[in-house]
Amino acid sequence: MALTAPLSRPMPELVVPMVAAGAILATDVLKLRREVFTDGAVDRGEAELLFYLNERCRNHGTAWNDFFVDALTDYFVWQQQPKGYLGIGEGRFLIEGITRDGRIDGRTELELLVNVVHWVRRCPERVVLLALEAVKESVLAGGGLLFGSKRRRPGIIDRADVEIIRKLIYAGGGAGGLTVTRAEADMLFDLNDATVEKENADTWEELFVKAIAGHVMFPQGAPVVPDVDEVMRREAWVKDRRSVGRLLGGIGGAVVRGKFAQGWHMADLFGARAKREEAERERAEAEEAERRQSIDAAEAAWLVERIGRDEIVHDNERALLAFIKKHASAVHPSLLALFEQAGV
Repeated sequence: MALTAPLSRPMPELVVPMVAAGAILATDVLKLRREVFTDGAVDRGEAELLFYLNERCRNHGTAWNDFFVDALTDYFVWQQQPKGYLGIGEGRFLIEGITRDGRIDGRTELELLVNVVHWVRRCPERVVLLALEAVKESVLAGGGLLFGSKRRRPGIIDRADVEIIRKLIYAGGGAGGLTVTRAEADMLFDLNDATVEKENADTWEELFVKAIAGHVMFPQGAPVVPDVDEVMRREAWVKDRRSVGRLLGGIGGAVVRGKFAQGWHMADLFGARAKREEAERERAEAEEAERRQSIDAAEAAWLVERIGRDEIVHDNERALLAFIKKHASAVHPSLLALFEQAGV
């Protein structure tokens, strides 16, 4: 199979010299913006062309990097229907476009991948897992440029890496939304284990501690993101209301007047029922938060296994245990020995 994906449309004459030279200059990017993407929106054929050029023209600079990421983020996030929902087919297209040559370029492809997961409301799990693995490998391998940062040190978590990881694990399109999933928590532990003796950025400990603690304590629960069918149904309902609403003053008016006496007993004129319902909701939310802020047997077993893999409690792990001991409403007894070992 050829590494470069075939184009579904003829190649624009404008890009032929770029492909022949294997290079894209800043002036070429201006021409592409003006002549190929003149309508300000990216369609499927144009997305194919961007992947094709990124693979065939290895010699390119910051102007191309920015253009590639911005244009394809627009396609995979804002040009989808409904907006912000990446379907299985387009998710496959994204993965194939990024991985076809067997490598992920941190300056363009990895930034695109993280951008998409960050901005979409929902995307296929395969895309999220690829992003997690790509970020981990990028941090551990290092040595290149990433997201406009300076040349990175291999095997060390720099400040730029911390911000990329933060952006990914708290991405709206991830499996846990704004919460931290088990896959994300395992990635954080893997990175911490691999760099435990290195001079990581001082921001790494805070992210590691709060993200892992948030995973096991999970105080608020993951936000409920409606699926594609539900979003389409809501959009159709809003559209229908624009026309149906005009009829309510006519045929609907008589119906409303006829039902007025029947519905009178349902009125809550003084707000007593609303107050009771609000109090019940607050009580239920408090109980749910209390339950989630505790560490149960399964969560404790996972923590014990992850921290105990090398039989040493390292500084970031000690800080994590201290945070949990201070903030968790209750912890399973199996964690007590680990607290004692860590001296917290």
